[in-house]
Amino acid sequence: GTGKSTLAKVLAGHPDYTVHSGSALLDGQELLGQEPDAIARAGLFLAFQYPSEIPGVTIANFIRAALVARQAKGAPFDAKAYYAELYAKMDALKMDRKFTSRFVNEGFSGGEKKRCEILQMAMLKPKFSFMDETDSGLDIDALRVVGDGINRIMRKPEKAVLLITHYQRLLDYVK
Repeated sequence: GTGKSTLAKVLAGHPDYTVHSGSALLDGQELLGQEPDAIARAGLFLAFQYPSEIPGVTIANFIRAALVARQAKGAPFDAKAYYAELYAKMDALKMDRKFTSRFVNEGFSGGEKKRCEILQMAMLKPKFSFMDETDSGLDIDALRVVGDGINRIMRKPEKAVLLITHYQRLLDYVK
């Protein structure tokens, strides 16, 4: 009840919130007042406590569309390289490759939803990840995979994570 999730939504450009003063900079670029896609292109990634389902959109198409949107207009998209990287990241997250053809979060368990978000984070390579109660609904195995994924993807000097949690258990895996 202290505004953690609200802060995440404000930073990500949620339309239900209006900021009346202050600023939020990422590498000197103002995030407040920008459209969510511009905020994402600036390098902010938001992992939700309860990720939404997107019926009719496969994981592979969802991530590909996000990557294409960040490219310069008219730049070619290398599908072979994309799938090679996607599969490598899925293997690291212990995700069955059949997930690529499943609709985003539709019928997923809590652990599958979180792995899907970590996969998105791995592929999009954000500068800053705001992870809102990423451990919600995870069993011990999923916690370990998610923690390892966060460490592998975001543990670099040029990257940052703000991890919101009410429990120590995820922090036991995240360095």
